[in-house]
Amino acid sequence: MANFNTHLNVAALITGVCSASLVAAGHIELDTAVWLWFLGTIGGLLPDIDSDNSTSLDTIFNLFAFAIILIIMRYMTSDDFDDLSFAEVIVVPVLTYAVMKYGLRTIFERLTVHRGSCHTLLFLALCGLATTQLIANVDGIDTDKADRLAWLSGGFVFLGGLVHLMLDEIYSVDLRNIRIKRSFGTALKLVDLDSKLLMLVMMLAVAALWNMTPEVGSTLAMLSDWSMFILF
Repeated sequence: MANFNTHLNVAALITGVCSASLVAAGHIELDTAVWLWFLGTIGGLLPDIDSDNSTSLDTIFNLFAFAIILIIMRYMTSDDFDDLSFAEVIVVPVLTYAVMKYGLRTIFERLTVHRGSCHTLLFLALCGLATTQLIANVDGIDTDKADRLAWLSGGFVFLGGLVHLMLDEIYSVDLRNIRIKRSFGTALKLVDLDSKLLMLVMMLAVAALWNMTPEVGSTLAMLSDWSMFILF
């Protein structure tokens, strides 16, 4: 199994090359490329959040908690910024972080096992579609580009996660002794049949998210046109 640094660096490399390619083809701006690169790198850590003591779990949950805090604070300050007290500004983020770390994370750790449901293509599809839906509903994005940005965001999360699973499978092959380790086949799989209830819930969530996704035709048309790509 590849370690944290390997997953982080390889995911950053591959998603960085992909985002740079989109810039060179004139499909996206540089700031969008940086955003997609970030999402792809985070996606490269996602499958290991089912490991109770992993660095990936700490990183993902800290980033997730930070994002939730920002959303809550934005909601609180949208209309009544001048009425916020010092206690509200301090207590709300602290309580939110505590709920995330000692509540949601604890529940998540009990429901998952390492190389279980999170090491599946179904989980990556769920994360990618959830990201797509989230970005599609963010206010302030140019409506002409919102659908494409949403799909690209979800796609890069999925791509980063796929890189992670492929790395784990590659590391399951001992090239020095030319043998297959027992862990081979446990990282890259469509679904986790050992957790049938969780698998069913994830499938229903994927189906629901798919029905709510934005129009995809313009994104596919963009990605099929590389006539403006500049290599040098």
